[in-house]
Amino acid sequence: MYRQNFGLMLAEAGDLARAEREFGEAVALDPSSADAHNCLGKARQRLGRLDEAVAAYREALRLAPTDPGAANNLGTCLAERGDLRGAIECYRRAVASAPRQAMPHNNLGNALQASGDPAAAVESYRRAIEIDPQLAMAHHNLALVLRDLGDGYGALEASRRAARLEPGYRPAWQLFGELFAMGRFTHWQPDFGADCLRLLAQPDVDIAAAAEAAFSLLLVDPQFGPAYRELQAGNAAAGEWFQGAPLAALTRPLFLLLIGNALIADPGVEAFLVRLRHIALEGGRQGVPPPLPLACALAQQCFLNEYLWPETADEARMVAALEARARPGASPLELALLAAYRPLARIEGIPKPEGGEAFDALWRRQVEEPRIEAALRPAIPALTAVEDATSRMVQRQYEENPYPRWQRAPSNVPFPLPLMLRSIFPHLDPARLAAPDAPEILIAGCGTGRHAAITASLQPHARVLAVDISRASLAYAMRRCRELGLSNLRFAQADILRLGEIEERFDLVESSGVLHHLREPLAGWRVLLGLLKPGGVMKLGLYSELARRAIVAAREVLAASGTGTGPEGIRAARQSLFSLPAEHAARPVVKHRDFYSASGVRDLVLHVQEHRFTIDGLSEAIAALGVEFLGFEFADRRPLHAYRKRFPDDPAALDFAHWRIFEQEHPDTFFGMYQFWIRKPSG
Repeated sequence: MYRQNFGLMLAEAGDLARAEREFGEAVALDPSSADAHNCLGKARQRLGRLDEAVAAYREALRLAPTDPGAANNLGTCLAERGDLRGAIECYRRAVASAPRQAMPHNNLGNALQASGDPAAAVESYRRAIEIDPQLAMAHHNLALVLRDLGDGYGALEASRRAARLEPGYRPAWQLFGELFAMGRFTHWQPDFGADCLRLLAQPDVDIAAAAEAAFSLLLVDPQFGPAYRELQAGNAAAGEWFQGAPLAALTRPLFLLLIGNALIADPGVEAFLVRLRHIALEGGRQGVPPPLPLACALAQQCFLNEYLWPETADEARMVAALEARARPGASPLELALLAAYRPLARIEGIPKPEGGEAFDALWRRQVEEPRIEAALRPAIPALTAVEDATSRMVQRQYEENPYPRWQRAPSNVPFPLPLMLRSIFPHLDPARLAAPDAPEILIAGCGTGRHAAITASLQPHARVLAVDISRASLAYAMRRCRELGLSNLRFAQADILRLGEIEERFDLVESSGVLHHLREPLAGWRVLLGLLKPGGVMKLGLYSELARRAIVAAREVLAASGTGTGPEGIRAARQSLFSLPAEHAARPVVKHRDFYSASGVRDLVLHVQEHRFTIDGLSEAIAALGVEFLGFEFADRRPLHAYRKRFPDDPAALDFAHWRIFEQEHPDTFFGMYQFWIRKPSG
């Protein structure tokens, strides 16, 4: 018993290797102890040795056939390996042994949802919540399945409940943010205001998608809304805004958190912020400046959009005066006002003044982080040369404008590859979806690392290699992923067209939003297939010709005008597209999130190389490459439910002819790209 208790203490402290040894000694001393075998299984499972964990759990169940804990743990281990049928059997065994325990019901719901039975999953989650209303995980899982079933309001309420019950559970906040993003507010709701404030304050939750919904809530805030409309109308001088009621409105915590951490993809909001920036600068000159937290939040917004906004000649003169005073001894407020127009990193020799929490965050983002990236760049290993002319043009673009400049990665729970494949494709033969517990993964074209960070967190037992042609992008990626503590991820510079030169081979290759920027996308695709092990899988993301119709129209408008790709060219491109009539085919691009940052605009409508695909083109390429199409993937499964309702004879959703019809009927289905999986033959 001593060995087992000591092992539990070691496991709690994170020393799993020593914990496993102690549990092994406990089993050797008492082979008849089901509890010791169960503990040994948990340690091995956390170490990623699932076969050994399964063996330990099975021995625990042999010794104690009615032990719900061992049955539940075996079910979880089998689910990680993708054996959903075995997992469901184990969870039902646990439920039968302990019908009043909530967790086996919750886990049974997970397995049922992954196996393609959402209705049964809902029943299991509701049963878990009935037993334990405080089980945040069950509310969160219920929200996920309700979202997929099209019950947006039910999903939102379930996710709110999960986040409130367990405020430290980041995936619950992430899901709440994604569901919250789907709505817009027409009247003030204080409870949503409080929840939104908590959401924006979560440092490890990606809030980008929720920005417009959050601002719509601000617009109906009885305090902020009138100030917004008054400022839009231009009815007050600079000094009047930084005192009394207007000041209270502009320093609302929700407003400061929002503009300090997210871009708001809305022309009206941009116009408001442009005017507010001008008033803040003017107020500083007149001796009635904004408070430092507001100036810092505005500077954060401008850094996030990469100084995309235009400035007047008067502003340029005031900024030049600020730059001239930017020397040791400059006040935090002066530097914050300057940082709303120019990045502080470009100013040499200024020691950081003491300015409080908001200024510290601004200095860290604008000065310290770029310095870290500059120090990382020379040490990035190069796996291949970059010699192809098109690749070099693309490389130059991303050296000048690394994309995307993400601040937060979505919070995820681990999702092992075998379980992921079974969950995404529940209608396929499980034998075709076999994958190792600890896969070797290649991210081909990782950009600034957001995709790589998500994959590494989802696959904690994997070894992930992420490559890109841009050293500026890779330095950004390395800094961010080090901050996240991702130890199973390494970065290198390489051109996909030359990656066949490396010796490593991979169980999974992911390349999203990359191949369509090559001179010959199929040539790059063939190289990546050569890096895939027999039976390995690949996830690709390629532009849809139909879904990008507005972007194609915008590219044509800008090509006709000869718009450049430097800062002034990007501003001119935006102005051209903003000025189009509402009915113009290109006008919808102004609603795109990428339209609100300089690197985003360049990637969206000014990219040096872009190919687009059709369903027929994908079908032909997959046939020519001799690979197996596993299916499309959607973060939100509602399109799949709609497809299966439209074509009930194709539950696996593999018929390209049907997908062609479906996309014609629903042209925005693949707005975020065709995201799909293929499998390399085993032979």
